[in-house]
Amino acid sequence: MRRAGLPPVLLAALAAVAAAPASLATPAENLATYAKGVFAELEGDLAGARGHFETALAAAPDSYQVARKTADSQLDDDDLAAASRTLRTFARTHPAHLPSHLNYADFLDLHARNDAVAMQVATELLEGANQRFAHTPSVYSRLINLHENAGRRERSLEIFRSQFEAPGAGPDHWMALAPIAKTLLPGDSEELATRLDTIAAKTVETGIAIPMAARAVADHYRKSDRLEKAIEVLEAHVAAAPGSLEMRTRLGLLQLYAKREGEGERTLLDTIAIDADQVLAHRSLAQFYARKDDLAKSLHHRAEILRIAGGDPHEFLDLANTYLENGEPHPARLLLEKARFEHPDDPAIAARLAVATLRDGDTTGAARLFRQAEALAKDSKDPEAARYLDADFQLEFAGSLREAGDLAAAEERLRLAARSVPDDEHAKAARTLRELARLWLDQDKNRGPATALLRRAESLDPGHPETEALLQRAKKK
Repeated sequence: MRRAGLPPVLLAALAAVAAAPASLATPAENLATYAKGVFAELEGDLAGARGHFETALAAAPDSYQVARKTADSQLDDDDLAAASRTLRTFARTHPAHLPSHLNYADFLDLHARNDAVAMQVATELLEGANQRFAHTPSVYSRLINLHENAGRRERSLEIFRSQFEAPGAGPDHWMALAPIAKTLLPGDSEELATRLDTIAAKTVETGIAIPMAARAVADHYRKSDRLEKAIEVLEAHVAAAPGSLEMRTRLGLLQLYAKREGEGERTLLDTIAIDADQVLAHRSLAQFYARKDDLAKSLHHRAEILRIAGGDPHEFLDLANTYLENGEPHPARLLLEKARFEHPDDPAIAARLAVATLRDGDTTGAARLFRQAEALAKDSKDPEAARYLDADFQLEFAGSLREAGDLAAAEERLRLAARSVPDDEHAKAARTLRELARLWLDQDKNRGPATALLRRAESLDPGHPETEALLQRAKKK
């Protein structure tokens, strides 16, 4: 019977069991035994699973996967001693198998950290591994940690310093040494500064094309007040790895910080020319152009950030309102359409989208959106949702209705707008009164009340040319 969905590591273990020496068991028997353990484990029979795995390991003692699975099953059966014995036996009988040594050392550190004998076993195991696998980060970092926990600083330093005599070591070796140096050496010591500089130089020499390596070295130079050196490292990295866009962006940021603004701007623009969806590059450019008072470019990159990464409703509304205030309804509309997709039930976004759509010339679409926004606000659980149907909304809604020829509904909206203008917003109140008077004059009705509204508008916003023009119209019969 075949069961689907087994993890790859178990499939590998099955293969290892099947390949066990025939003198111990036939491949078919090995496979069947291990499979019984897997199925017992899946069915919750932990004791049964353990028995099958132990039998499989006896038949395949050179399979690390089976040894680990056996130890795991013994742990699941609350037999820590048996699990430790299984891992220890495999590690000791396979001195050239580094993963088993590291796994056993980690096992002891996890399950027997307060046992001095166990920690001594782990230390001896890793000391042996450090001799056989010299200058291996996964070995020396664990070994130093054990010595540090035991208070053996001198031995830690001895192991650490010996790593600088590693012929042909790669970038992983050098990068692993930096945090160890900061742990073992005094922060203000000359040795720490020298060691970190050596690590940085060796990392550049062996791994300049690796983003993590370039970033680590650049950060080292930046934090030690050598900004130009940091820039040089990232420039060399980008030259070696042109597609490393995160580091290209960091290069642009450092260039801007170093007052090399032209270079920084070009670097960031190059980044988004390669990939237009690099959020950090857009954010950096938006801030750069804002400092330069280049509002159009700053707005463009802010919009790109929201296009790529989205945002909360307030971020969309803030940017859209800026576009509308600048007389740019089309980009405001595009932005709010994305916002509506992300926040379909937000009445504020729906209301501003209706306004932007109207100002963008789509009166039919705007009329539908105004009604949708109103419905959303009324159905919203937000106690402040009604404020989204403010005077601005009603004024724009009235304009939409007027364009559509529904003058009675437009008048109703203007009356609502007049009642909802805050007392201290005199210019907006005057605009509302002018629009209502204009609507009446266009229909040749209510000339007296229209004149009264216009005089009130003049008192609120003196000298407005539209008010004067409408007053002149009201005098004519």
